[in-house]
Amino acid sequence: MKLIYSFLILAFFTFHSRAQTSEELATSFIKKLERQQFDSCYAMFDTVIANKISVDMLSQMWASIPRYMGEYKYYTSITKELKDSFELVFVRCEFEKTKMDLQLVFEDPPKKIVGMFFTPPKNKTAYVAPEYAQQHKYYETKIPVKTGTLTLPGALCVPNNVKNPPVVILLSGSGPNDKDESIGPNKPLKDLAIGLASNGIATFRYDKRTLAYAKEISQQMDKFDLNKEVIEDAISAAEMLKKNPDFKNSKIYIVGHSLGGMCAPLIASKSKSVNGIILLAGNARPLEDLLLEQYNYVFGLDSLDANEKKEIENLTQQIKILKDPNLLKAATKEQLPLGLPSFYWQSFNKYNQLQVAKKIKQPILVIQGERDYQVTMTDFNLWKQNLSNNPKNQFISYPALNHMLMKGEGKSIPAEYEKQGNVDEQIVLDIAKWIKSQ
Repeated sequence: MKLIYSFLILAFFTFHSRAQTSEELATSFIKKLERQQFDSCYAMFDTVIANKISVDMLSQMWASIPRYMGEYKYYTSITKELKDSFELVFVRCEFEKTKMDLQLVFEDPPKKIVGMFFTPPKNKTAYVAPEYAQQHKYYETKIPVKTGTLTLPGALCVPNNVKNPPVVILLSGSGPNDKDESIGPNKPLKDLAIGLASNGIATFRYDKRTLAYAKEISQQMDKFDLNKEVIEDAISAAEMLKKNPDFKNSKIYIVGHSLGGMCAPLIASKSKSVNGIILLAGNARPLEDLLLEQYNYVFGLDSLDANEKKEIENLTQQIKILKDPNLLKAATKEQLPLGLPSFYWQSFNKYNQLQVAKKIKQPILVIQGERDYQVTMTDFNLWKQNLSNNPKNQFISYPALNHMLMKGEGKSIPAEYEKQGNVDEQIVLDIAKWIKSQ
């Protein structure tokens, strides 16, 4: 799970433009949000999207965001980047506690918004490679992973002068993550990739389908599930690496962070190419239970106000519907957590990661930061209680680490993810040691 507020912005929006540039459209949109003219915003949406959301949903979304970052004050700048056939416009928004970019993704041509979400400012602090990365010990090459007609950009890191090295497939958490799992100035999967490659272990990571095919998926959410989000592409990656002559006799491991860790047992159960799995802050409990826990934690960092109490009550009611198979099947996405459709949530309900993990033959390493408020020591202890009977399995927790496996002090808070840091070196060393011992 990336950030709690990344969970809240999962809708895709579209509106029409003729003569206006993407920057002008972005300016118009943020000004309407500032004035809380949600009806005017709604009138700008494409009819396909307008049929899936409501004015109330947009209003609730805008009202909930400042509770994590303080009250909205104003926007300061608008910048644009080009990526393939898309224009990415970043509206720098000032809140009482922090700065965030409202990112609007335009398809060009025509000028239509196909994505909208908040991200930490991209240029606030540049990524800094960890000191433990030794570039002379590995090389990196671009290699895509293909599943059917879909192609996802990927990167393969290979240690120099190591024949048939072990290979790790790195999986990120929920949300439309890139191959590095970029969050502000931090890239935890890149840290792991180059850190492990520096220790003689090859790594492969790739952009998630929800990032590479955001527009297509937004139009097919009623048929999108956990299998399409994570499982299929991970299995394709394992099969691709197994066919690579450089890894003919190599062992292949899945290293999944957060949602990727939750899915790792299912991938191992479906793929004969996977020789072991490593769970990095992988949740053992249902996602919706963690979501409610996160709401209470973040809102509880200061005193709860009436709106926050109401939001928790609404989420609690949505979770009750989700947990009832009959109600879930008939529920609209507006009645369910995160505004995600029933089909998606049903795929989670069908999967019990603890039970699957107990049945697989591959060894498991479970890693957990003790300061993590998104996936907590409750989950770590559940993994330990259920998997300790297998002597091949190992469990390690780290007192100072947060959900991104980076060091900190005191209570972990969302703003902590905006500070530049790196995955703790001990994580890299412990993973490398465990893999080499297999």
